[in-house]
Amino acid sequence: MYKYLKKPTFFLISIFFFSICVQSQSIEPASKAKRPSFMYKPDLVRRSAKYEQKLGILPVIDSRISMFYGEEDDFYRDPIITGLNRIFNLELRYSGLFSEITSIKKGSSESPDIKEIQSIGKLNGANLVLITHLTEFNFSRTPVDIYAKGLGARIEADFANSLKVSFISQLIDIDTGLILFAEEINRESIEYARSRSFKSDLLEKMTKDVLKQSFSDLKILIQENGLRIKS
Repeated sequence: MYKYLKKPTFFLISIFFFSICVQSQSIEPASKAKRPSFMYKPDLVRRSAKYEQKLGILPVIDSRISMFYGEEDDFYRDPIITGLNRIFNLELRYSGLFSEITSIKKGSSESPDIKEIQSIGKLNGANLVLITHLTEFNFSRTPVDIYAKGLGARIEADFANSLKVSFISQLIDIDTGLILFAEEINRESIEYARSRSFKSDLLEKMTKDVLKQSFSDLKILIQENGLRIKS
């Protein structure tokens, strides 16, 4: 015969199981030596530059409202913004879109006006300046119950790991101060897993996947915006 649980006992058991559930979802950064890098080498586009202007790339402004996961931001070998600055420079340098690329080391304020951007651009000899606000670079994992068939085998999953990246990029003409391009890029990478543990190589794969998709979107949009940039 089952015994009726009094409220205090039931409450303590509920807290116990909730604690187990939270612990099963939580992950912590690996030791610094084992943290993944999301750096990669983009494909080099061999062609004459689509735009003859010199592009200056400002450091990415971190406008996120939350850290990467929980209260932690140090899941990668390099800080997120440092890595993104390198990727922006590489992706646009290899894109064949501009005749010259310069990475502007000195950043602007968090909310720069057009005059400040024009001043920075002229100081670096750029015709155009790209300014980017990172609005999301966040990881989450959610318990799921999936039992599916795919790729000729049954797949079981207990967790959905999600990595979302979102940023707003603006391309500004230094001479006129006009905003020639302004777009928000949103991408998400999802991987399902059985294990409560979370491996660094999976995080590396997810990050590179979502960044490659994001920059592909950005380059296509800049390419399609050509008439305004050339005019």
